[in-house]
Amino acid sequence: MTYEKSYSRDIRAYRFPEILYCPACTYLWKDKQFAGLQKGELRCPECNHRLVPSRFIVACRHGHIDDFPYSRWVHRGAACEKNQGGEPERLKLFNINGRTNLGSLMVSCELCGKTRSMQEAFVPGALAAVYKCAGRQPWLEHDADSPCTENAVARMRTSAGVYMPVNISALNIPPWSTQVNKILFRHLDAMEGKSDEALQSYIERKIHPYLPKISNKQILDAYRVLCTEQNKPHPASLRELYEEEYRALCEETEDENADFSSRRISPPKKYHMLLDSVTAVDCLTEIVTMVGFTRLQGWDGDMNSPCLAPIISRKQQQWLPAIDMHGEGIFIRLNEERVSDWEKQNQHIYQLMMERIQENKIHCENASPRYVLLHTFSHLLIRSLAKMCGYQSASLKERIYSTYPSGENMAGILIYTASSDVEGSLGGLAAQGKSEYLEKIIDDLLDEAEWCSGDPLCMTSTGINGQGLYGLNYAACHQCTLLPETSCTMRNLLLDRAALIGRTEDGTVGFFIL
Repeated sequence: MTYEKSYSRDIRAYRFPEILYCPACTYLWKDKQFAGLQKGELRCPECNHRLVPSRFIVACRHGHIDDFPYSRWVHRGAACEKNQGGEPERLKLFNINGRTNLGSLMVSCELCGKTRSMQEAFVPGALAAVYKCAGRQPWLEHDADSPCTENAVARMRTSAGVYMPVNISALNIPPWSTQVNKILFRHLDAMEGKSDEALQSYIERKIHPYLPKISNKQILDAYRVLCTEQNKPHPASLRELYEEEYRALCEETEDENADFSSRRISPPKKYHMLLDSVTAVDCLTEIVTMVGFTRLQGWDGDMNSPCLAPIISRKQQQWLPAIDMHGEGIFIRLNEERVSDWEKQNQHIYQLMMERIQENKIHCENASPRYVLLHTFSHLLIRSLAKMCGYQSASLKERIYSTYPSGENMAGILIYTASSDVEGSLGGLAAQGKSEYLEKIIDDLLDEAEWCSGDPLCMTSTGINGQGLYGLNYAACHQCTLLPETSCTMRNLLLDRAALIGRTEDGTVGFFIL
């Protein structure tokens, strides 16, 4: 039931679950029974105690959710034999013998006297005989039952797997990140279609006061460039998005007033043959967009997946909720020639890993031995940086720039931190990009990669003996390589520290041993 008033400016709300529970007398009620009778906080008609949402719901992997079918459950799929006149159901949810665990929780029908344990509902396949997923999405304005082939399962309403948000992020890069363009964005609609003379007048009155150090001509030129960029095709895929970011990170862009500012730093002399460039990103803005959510399982990375539930509408919208995150980072680009040579030497080592990616439908468009190398280097670098820069590893994040099929050559990693605070961070991470600091950090991560408390088992986990989900990690475990889920972009998969230091058992050549 949707609760709104025509004269109210409040956001419309939908009460879910629709079945309510009385903690005092243990009766179950449907909220539609109170339509037009009670307002605000609903109370039990039997004892006047405040009602609370029912503890249990049913959900399926296609993002649907519904109230738990208590009546069908207790009557084993049939109607109550004592309820012939269509009276309101009289169901109770209670614990026996004063206990509080799930095993003692029972649902009963007061009319016919039938009782059934709620614990049985959590047995796999238990609901199949009494409930078929109705395809409900009650948070949407126009919710209607739609056929669904997935089997629904019972869950606690507050269970973590009931709602798992899916976010995609992008960096705000030039030309969009400059201070001039940020202000011009707010006025694009008002400036559209005006003559040069009218634009000059508008800029003088509305924009120049916010940019006193920039001439009207420079602002007008920036507006024309912005219009040209606006008309260009925007990135239509993750590949195009990452390639644009990679090009921006490879260039130096010093602008203390912009959302993106970077400066080139000399790579450590010890590793200058392996690292092409190091860039300290003193200021960056990450736009984090929520594209949907999943239930019961994680997202596979496919934007067209039926498991990705919509937030606003079943129809594709022109906007999605997003937030700006401000921070800093270090970008390291590896030498393309050295990476290509390493990839050729180790192609056979990771052949089985790449086959498993395809077999198990793990979505990673640019999965390759190169990705394993960059991803592992990123993880070990984050673990090492966390000891030096003042941030915990859970506060650091990664972006892996690895070549996509039929795409530009990329071989870089961005380690960054970002928060919703407008001031961003304090510079402790970008400062670690200095040549003398970074050399010690890489030395330390390579030393730590040599040994793991899980060795020799960890280091020899390769090929058919791979570790982790579907065997998609080789020499990588929680003791040596894995990171908190907030830091990793690839679910802690496609990792192998031998990619950096080598492995004698199968002839893996270490990139930093070349």
